[in-house]
Amino acid sequence: MSEVTAKPSRRIGLSFADEEAVIADIQRLRKGYVRAGSWSLAQICDHLDKGIQLRMKPGPFEPDTPEQEARKAMRKQILTTGELPDGIAAPDYMQPPADCADNSIDACIARLREFAAFKGPIAPHRLFGRLPEADARRLNLIHCARHLSFLTPTPN
Repeated sequence: MSEVTAKPSRRIGLSFADEEAVIADIQRLRKGYVRAGSWSLAQICDHLDKGIQLRMKPGPFEPDTPEQEARKAMRKQILTTGELPDGIAAPDYMQPPADCADNSIDACIARLREFAAFKGPIAPHRLFGRLPEADARRLNLIHCARHLSFLTPTPN
């Protein structure tokens, strides 16, 4: 008889009310986790940190492109459901290095706190363009939940 090992599953439905909730989850995961995806906690934090930095990039900002305008229905669905669809590929500059160090975790936590206090304006999203501040912040929390959902904390 052979043993079947099930692949760990994502934490479907993970959501965060604010940046402090994301930080609490990261700190819980830092104590140990099971990975259901290909990135480690440090790699996820590196990726999230890069995304948050882009949200705080100073203007002036270009007008939305026709492609961004065309994604309004997708944006509305994401904000309504709280879920990012599969298949959105991160550009090369957002990819974490394979040998990402644990200091990426600390940098992400610091950036989340910085973003929580950020007075804006929030830079347009690369896919969705200009967003009202509340929507931009919600989209960031959804992005965090998407990636962190691939890690499940281990019992301590």
